Amino acid sequence: MRNLRLLLIMMLLAVTQLGYGQASSIIRGTVVDETGEPIIGAQLHEVDKNNRVYSNTATDFNGEFSLAIKNPNNKIKVSYVGFKPQTLSIKPNMHIVMQDAATLSEVQVTASRMSNDGSMPIPVRELSGATQTINTKEFEGLSVTSVDDALQGRLAGLDIVSNSGDLGSGSSMRIRGSGSINSNAEPLIVLNDIPYESHVDESFDFSNATQEQFANLLAINPEDIEEITVLKDGAAAAVYGARGANGVILIKTKRGVKGPPRVQYLYKFSMHKQPKGRKMLSGDDYTMLMKQAYFNPRQDENACNIPEYNYDPTYSEYWNFVNNTDWVDEVTRYGYTHDNTVNVNGGGDKAKYRASLGYLTQTGTIIEQKLERISALMNLDYQVSDRLKFSTEFSLTHTKNDKTYDEFGNILDIAYTKMPNVGVYRRDDAGNLTNDFYIIPQSSSLDASQKNLVNPVAMANLAKYAETSMRIIPTLRVQYDILNPEKHRLRYQGYVQFDIENRKDDRVLPRELTSYSWNNDAVNRVSRRDAESLNMQTKHELLFMPQIGHGHSLMLLGAWELTSGNSQAQEFRKYGMPNGIESPTVPGNERTFSSSKGEWHSMAYMGRMHYAFKERYILDVTVRRDGSTRFGPGNRWGTFPAVSGKWILSDEKWFDSWEWFNTFGIRAGYGKTGRMPDAEYLHYARYNSNYGSGMGNSYIDISTLKPASIRLSNLKWETANSVNFGVDCNLFNYKVNFDFNVFKDKNKDLLFSNQTIPSSTGFGSISYINGGSMEKSGWEFNLYTQNLLKFNDFSFDFNFNLSNYNSKITYMMPEILESYEGQFVKTPNDSRFVNRVQLGNAYGSIYGLRYKGVYQYSDYVEGREGTCPFVKGPDGEYIKDANGNPMPMYYDYGGINYKFRGGDAIYEDINHDGTIDELDIVYLGNCNPKIYGGFGFTFRWKQLSVNAFFNFRTGNKIANYARMRAENMYTNDNQSIATNWRWRKEGDITDMPRALYQYGYNWMPSDRFVEDGSFLRFKYLTFNYGFTKELCQALRLNQLNLYLTLNNLCTWTKYTGVDPEISPNGMTGVVEDWSSTPRSQYFTFGLTVGF
Repeated sequence: MRNLRLLLIMMLLAVTQLGYGQASSIIRGTVVDETGEPIIGAQLHEVDKNNRVYSNTATDFNGEFSLAIKNPNNKIKVSYVGFKPQTLSIKPNMHIVMQDAATLSEVQVTASRMSNDGSMPIPVRELSGATQTINTKEFEGLSVTSVDDALQGRLAGLDIVSNSGDLGSGSSMRIRGSGSINSNAEPLIVLNDIPYESHVDESFDFSNATQEQFANLLAINPEDIEEITVLKDGAAAAVYGARGANGVILIKTKRGVKGPPRVQYLYKFSMHKQPKGRKMLSGDDYTMLMKQAYFNPRQDENACNIPEYNYDPTYSEYWNFVNNTDWVDEVTRYGYTHDNTVNVNGGGDKAKYRASLGYLTQTGTIIEQKLERISALMNLDYQVSDRLKFSTEFSLTHTKNDKTYDEFGNILDIAYTKMPNVGVYRRDDAGNLTNDFYIIPQSSSLDASQKNLVNPVAMANLAKYAETSMRIIPTLRVQYDILNPEKHRLRYQGYVQFDIENRKDDRVLPRELTSYSWNNDAVNRVSRRDAESLNMQTKHELLFMPQIGHGHSLMLLGAWELTSGNSQAQEFRKYGMPNGIESPTVPGNERTFSSSKGEWHSMAYMGRMHYAFKERYILDVTVRRDGSTRFGPGNRWGTFPAVSGKWILSDEKWFDSWEWFNTFGIRAGYGKTGRMPDAEYLHYARYNSNYGSGMGNSYIDISTLKPASIRLSNLKWETANSVNFGVDCNLFNYKVNFDFNVFKDKNKDLLFSNQTIPSSTGFGSISYINGGSMEKSGWEFNLYTQNLLKFNDFSFDFNFNLSNYNSKITYMMPEILESYEGQFVKTPNDSRFVNRVQLGNAYGSIYGLRYKGVYQYSDYVEGREGTCPFVKGPDGEYIKDANGNPMPMYYDYGGINYKFRGGDAIYEDINHDGTIDELDIVYLGNCNPKIYGGFGFTFRWKQLSVNAFFNFRTGNKIANYARMRAENMYTNDNQSIATNWRWRKEGDITDMPRALYQYGYNWMPSDRFVEDGSFLRFKYLTFNYGFTKELCQALRLNQLNLYLTLNNLCTWTKYTGVDPEISPNGMTGVVEDWSSTPRSQYFTFGLTVGF
């Protein structure tokens, strides 16, 4: 026992002595330049052989320092801006002379530009997939709330269409068109190598998504973005597996750079103007048309004796129905944008940082619309040693969008339809204006379509629709080289990210907007919807890059990633609230009370190889397995392989004679990606309880459960197989550069949602089913120059891109095909183009009647020129009955048997049977553009640069429902001034039918309302002037730039609507114009100041 105690004491003394032996010792010294002048603030670090820092200090005013070192075997690393860094052995007293970096001998450095798609650092020239990259300097000076607007027309194959001109409306994006029918067709957004998706509302329906729902996909300050890359084909997007089926957009944000702290402030001011839309009737013209429309059907004077149209001074509401109100002018205004951004960045050898803060306020071109956004982004890169690096990122976006109340429809659409003889404000009995908004009383004899149509100016000012959202994303990254990178690189890299998002929608509909009684649910209606989500993503990779030598280059990567999250939402709606109350928590009449909760989990494994021989023969192979909880156990995992190769012919010796080629390479690739359904829990048999809802789900007042859906245990992944062939070429010392791609995709096992099934199953529909195939093919061409023309201080460059795609449905289950065979409408009240899918035709096709004008006469007169409603044969001659009388034309779908008259619309009788019915429906065109793209010019002279850009689409059709309603003369809605040229009497020659209130078939779905949507838009013209370095130094600045940008200057088109740029309907693929707010014309003045 005594020996044991003695041994412990000796060990303790040894450890204590060892601790004293390793105690810090202090070294001292001075740091001077080559002239002997002391250097103030020089950084000194004690580093080990892996360049890991143990201690550090800085020199004082005399250039002196003292440093407590941890290990005398370490090194001292000295650095200062403008001097060559030095690494020295540790000595007790050190005198360090720094060498000016400007006096270093000239060296030649060659390096390949690298592309990082989120996993491998591959030289750009070795990329074998179809990709394209653009730097945000290309559109410097533009003022946009989201970067998708700036990208429009800039990248070949990326088709971006604005949803509307409303604030925060976002855009619809397609890479090489849509490869699915009612699944999400938007590309995957990847921010700094991490998928950037919104999970706040798992009930998000991409098929029927409103314009605002897409805006959240790119809620990031454009000033923070450095570079954007698009992965187009399956081989390039395979690294993202099922998420990359629609293509991938990689966004890289700006990071800190080495140097002293630099502060930059950017300010942009914009003024927006809404382009003039369709001209509508004045109040006087409108009342005349309405009296004719009521009289014409039966030639009845009593039918048109309506007080609101009679200008009768004895009528109690006379002064409120004798106006000439331009409702569109009343709801539009100039909009203004103030965009402020301040950022600071800098760093040293070990740490680099960047932080930015943005504040944007924008008022819309529609009254009372306002958007505010606060965005913050911070990142820090810390190089612990030569092998270990930590990176952190933190982003925050807070948005408040005061929208126009939307439960009665789009406010601009209401303005186009509101009767113009009604005033905005009430007039008293003497005709004097009051401050009260005029609401048509329920005692009015008007049809409900106008009597209950809200006053749009009142709705904008009194109703409330506020959408507030907050998104916080913290990220931690680690990178560690397990092996010495100078020999063989074995690198671990991983990240973990949390995405916290919440959104609150508040709506208030006050009593003053309607004339309903107090018990109506539109009186003092308030609602609130709260939704929140938490999503966690983590990815871990091992990258092995052995140094094989002899012209061989190899990269091997293995990765594992996991996504897990949850969301929840609740909604309250009440009506009959006390005046002035805007919270649904106050007692009132319940209208809606609901809540939802969701969870999701996905996992993926990936293996990838990149091989290059002599930097000219390249092979890439990727295999990824994705697993999702949205499928049953048997189909939970999907395997998505890809292989691609590239041959750089210009590196071959036999190519040397072609000196004007810098690079010429050919590519080929195949990739398989997949899509999953947009809902969870499909493989479970779900039940619900609707006790008290009036749905019959109760028994003797006892709450019960009933099946809510069919269990889908055999649902499969929708798959997309993509083949791509491409050419990359750089000419004349890289002055001219282009790439060309042709592709073909085959999509199988298409997912269809909510398909009707026989009621004998006990259910009306099935949530999802695999049941179709689609093919898509096309080509794209991209050309850009670098200093194409350069003379002294002048230079000129040009960029141009063209794209084309064609899609067709090759197979669909008969039951699903039948559900898409929409029925032809029986009455104009249901007047919509036929929703139809035809095998072999493109998705987004339009079907309807052919319009041939207006019948001049009601009766047939032998030898008289002009049209009359009688049947003609294929030879153009009238068909007569046994008595020699011509046979009349009928509209006879479903037994209606309407006889056409003079002034009615002429529809082509395809089969010459004397009736217009479903057998006369034909293909009227397709909404997909034949060609789309953009081109631009850049001029530079000294400090001035001028950038002009145009984008275009051609060959696409638009179903102009706005025109259909503005020319139908069938309802009480206001009409276009084009109706002033309507048919009024026998013999009139016109293309505008007669006015018929709730009668006739003059505005059936036909090519009269299908228009060519081709356009060429002068998208922007930017002037950028950077002040000289000498002037900036005199002002104690390091940067001063002024910008002036003119946006949407002019649009050349034959389309008669306000704006030919309209996003397609998510369910049918048809482009439909419903008078949404058009894109505004605006100018931007900008200022950038650097300190």
